[in-house]
Amino acid sequence: MSLRQRIVLTLVGIAVLLAIPAAYGLMALSDVHGITRRLDEQGVGATDALGDLRNSVETASDAQRRYVALYPVGGVGVAANPADTIGPRLQADSASDGVRRALGQLKRERDYAAASAPAEQLWAEIVASIVRERTTLASGNRDAADSVRRTVEEQFGQMEPRLDRIEQAINAQTGREVQRAETVARSAVTTTLVALALALAATLVIGGLLTRTLLRPIGELRRGMATVAQGDFEPDVHIPHERPDELGDLARSFDTMTEQLRELDRLKAEFVSVASHEIKTPLSVIRGYVTLLADGIYGDVNDQQKKTLEAVSAQTDRLARLVHRLLDVSRFEAGGARLELRDIDLRAFFDDLTSDFRVLAVQNGIDFPVQLADDLPPTIVGDEDRLSEVLGNLLSNAFKFTERGGSIRVDASRYDGGVQVEVEDSGVGIPEDKLPRIFEKFYQVENDAQPRSVGSGLGLAIAREIVEAHGGTIGAESQEGRGTRFRVFLPERPPAPRPS
Repeated sequence: MSLRQRIVLTLVGIAVLLAIPAAYGLMALSDVHGITRRLDEQGVGATDALGDLRNSVETASDAQRRYVALYPVGGVGVAANPADTIGPRLQADSASDGVRRALGQLKRERDYAAASAPAEQLWAEIVASIVRERTTLASGNRDAADSVRRTVEEQFGQMEPRLDRIEQAINAQTGREVQRAETVARSAVTTTLVALALALAATLVIGGLLTRTLLRPIGELRRGMATVAQGDFEPDVHIPHERPDELGDLARSFDTMTEQLRELDRLKAEFVSVASHEIKTPLSVIRGYVTLLADGIYGDVNDQQKKTLEAVSAQTDRLARLVHRLLDVSRFEAGGARLELRDIDLRAFFDDLTSDFRVLAVQNGIDFPVQLADDLPPTIVGDEDRLSEVLGNLLSNAFKFTERGGSIRVDASRYDGGVQVEVEDSGVGIPEDKLPRIFEKFYQVENDAQPRSVGSGLGLAIAREIVEAHGGTIGAESQEGRGTRFRVFLPERPPAPRPS
């Protein structure tokens, strides 16, 4: 079975397992939604109707009371004319209509019909009493009107307990629906969690099997590719070549690739070594003849010819330095570079190293402090010339990329059983995407602030090889436009040399 078929089957199985609890959860949510809709349609509607009922009853009571107070009976009353009581009467009649509408809405709800029946009956009695009250007022019988008024007020007072019973019925029905929704929700949560736990367990088992057959070999290949990318063409990768799927094809192709890379690396090292050695001799001859020509051994030379010979000599020296660096890189990569180890007086070492750069700092107006910590070890073991080459290269780059008025700082201190040296400048900096590659051979950074400088791109590569040969580390931090900091760590004593 191919990897594609395995992955598809695994994904389908996981989807089915997760779909089962999801489907049950959707069904439970549908039930809860139905209950919520009923609560909204019945409970909320009944609550609103009850509120309208209370307001209408209160309005009708207040309006009828004002009507009685304003109506003149036997010369007693606020209003001088019965026509002035039309407003309160109309308001009472309107409120009475509102009461009937609210009671009709509650009666239509099956769950609240029984609770609203007593209130409906009492309201019919109140309406009859109001009519009787108005009739006695119109007849001018003050005593009869007072008797009916007391009856009306007593009936309005009896209305509130009936409205409270309607409210209790609404609350009881709402509570039952909410309890039912909670029961459905709890059941759904419990069942869904159990189903989900089982589905996740099955998914973990399937995922573990997939990891064992797919991700582990891919991880091996990834580790092997990382090893190859670091220049080690003999990675220890354990993938069965006899696998019939795509991973088996990848394993066989990977082995073929690393074998070819090993051969190419061997040929490259051999070519660089041979070519560098072969170039040194003709370069020496060229330099010698150029010197003889410039000194006039073969005849007089004019000023233009002398300038040309000086240019040829400078380029010959540059090519010789490049050949020397190529040989250094080849020796370090092959483990054949020798370090002349001896005790190095650190304070004297830094004084000699930085003295050559102080003049350059003064000429360019660059602040150049050198801080040696009090706890700095007095000596370390190392190749003084090689380490001077490393730090000199870092300082040369710092001065090259720092403008006038900037600063370059050197700090040295004890750190983790060794010495840590920091070279920090305020120069143009290195773009973040290019920073990881600055220690690669022949790589040069180019940005808008600083075009590609003249050089071979081997200085930092050689510096890394020298530092690592001492058992140390070298790294860099930078922000474009804000400077760069190189950090070098050297142990007090290098490890045993690697075998050639």
